[in-house]
Amino acid sequence: MFSINLEEMKKVITIQHENDRDQLDVIFSESPRLIVEAPAGYGKTTTMISRIAYLFASGKIPNPKRILALTFSVNAALKIKREVAGKLPLLLGTQSNPVAIENKVMVTNYHGFCKGMLKKYGYLISDALRKDINLFRAISESDIAKHSILENILTPDEIQLLKNIETAIKEASIPDTQSIHAYHEIVIKKLLPLEYITHNAIILFALKIFNEYNEVIKFYQYYFPLIVVDEFQDTNCIAWALLESLISDHTQLLFLGDPLQRIYGFIGALPDIMSKVVDKYGMTKVVLTKNYRFRNNPEMKKLDRNIRANAASYFRPTILDEEVAELPIFWGDTQQEEAEKVVAKVKNLMVKENVKIALLFARRGINAEIVETQLTKNNIPYFYGMFTDEDPDYVEFHIKCQELFIKKFGKSKSINRKALKLFSDSVKTAYTTSENKTVNSLLCLLDALVEKVTIDYADINPEDKYTLILDIFENRQLKQAMEYVDSQVILSTVHGAKGLEWEYVFICDVERWGFTFVCRECPSISISEGTLCKLPQIIPKQIIGTLLNDLCVFYVALTRAKKQAYISASAERYNSKGYKYFDSKICCFALVKGVKLINADPNSSD
Repeated sequence: MFSINLEEMKKVITIQHENDRDQLDVIFSESPRLIVEAPAGYGKTTTMISRIAYLFASGKIPNPKRILALTFSVNAALKIKREVAGKLPLLLGTQSNPVAIENKVMVTNYHGFCKGMLKKYGYLISDALRKDINLFRAISESDIAKHSILENILTPDEIQLLKNIETAIKEASIPDTQSIHAYHEIVIKKLLPLEYITHNAIILFALKIFNEYNEVIKFYQYYFPLIVVDEFQDTNCIAWALLESLISDHTQLLFLGDPLQRIYGFIGALPDIMSKVVDKYGMTKVVLTKNYRFRNNPEMKKLDRNIRANAASYFRPTILDEEVAELPIFWGDTQQEEAEKVVAKVKNLMVKENVKIALLFARRGINAEIVETQLTKNNIPYFYGMFTDEDPDYVEFHIKCQELFIKKFGKSKSINRKALKLFSDSVKTAYTTSENKTVNSLLCLLDALVEKVTIDYADINPEDKYTLILDIFENRQLKQAMEYVDSQVILSTVHGAKGLEWEYVFICDVERWGFTFVCRECPSISISEGTLCKLPQIIPKQIIGTLLNDLCVFYVALTRAKKQAYISASAERYNSKGYKYFDSKICCFALVKGVKLINADPNSSD
């Protein structure tokens, strides 16, 4: 236990947190189990770090025990680890270095934690796992066809069974015991000897060891008396099963997340997990209420608050007239007119030094291509990030990078600037003849990642660098390197932009059928007025859940803006098959109670 004056420490923390009562309630809470609803910009990370420091200082985490902090990516884990290493010593009043801090707090992602466990205990499942699991090629079940060696060794029935497990997890449903057993047998007998493993198997094998070896789970439960989970709203069924295995009757919990940023339901994020866990584990719920990102931006602050109020009240909030937020919109009679107005505004904003701008779309299509063409016509350079996790070129590029990375670094993991540059060059050589714009963008992202790792992450150890880069390739996360791209204008999907921020954000094609597809079932179609698609007074129960899920995507898009968000729409639209329609209306999400659309002037300066 640290010899620290707790009262003095409380004073320091109170000042640092600007006497924010919600944050202080989390930090100094006597409740061992907390769930914190923390929207972006509300001080989540600083609150989490101060809570960790306070628990250490007050002797709640005695040596040699450690805190386990879990995130959904190695990149996020490294950011938190650096924050902890930088701030924890100051709060504790010690001179602890990052290495010493790492001995107190283990920050990783779910796969990283399970890989660490399999390094120690994987031999209990298979002798093949006596090898370093980081040297195995981690793939998704749906990517098996891209590896001829696996297609040749697996029967069609085996491939289908593996895919069925992946589908079940994406549908937020843990498969039955018999199917899981068959899945294990296929991976153990067919994939591991070839040094392949599936992403899901990494977690499922950890669960298998926990279920079969009680002494192993008892050790981890003892060793980690506090489990912290960031972005808890994105937890899927097997990650949740892992967490439940780690939780004993005495485990302290700190889960942080935002139910309105749950946009990964299509890949298995459990619905309403933040509410369900409260009763199950007797957790104390705290909601952070002060928006620090928009503290000097009253309109964006009101917009954030009012969208959240609509979600919390099923679109029936009580909002005073003076609290209504203004949201600038660019409206066009045609898609081309909409694009011209958006690009004119982008051009105007670009005169500001170091201003970063993002143009976000719900999905790819002709509508986005028209905006892209208009940017080119105006000689505005931009970065093309309109790829999805399932694009064949996007998937294949990550597989190739993973293969070449393991081949280059292998067991040595001696990662330095020169070695990373040689690796990057080897990838470029593999794509010398490619003229695909997705591939060209990914090559730019790879260069940006290498630059980031060699300069900004120069202080982290080689093992962390290796894990970071390999995790990005294994989990198709190069799109997150857009934050490192030296480009003033970014084109991206909303899902690709989650976790990133820019000064100005344009959310394009905010039209009926754009951000929600429940329009066919929505009675508002018959009561729409002019260009507006309004929510009905009574929303049918069968669509409320889908509406809220779709609102999450719109909210995430809005909150990527640090200074100002704009939306655009037009009466003309193209569907996914390229058919043109002339009856589009502004999507109801932009017209919820508490939001007032104002005509945006492309020539204004902000």
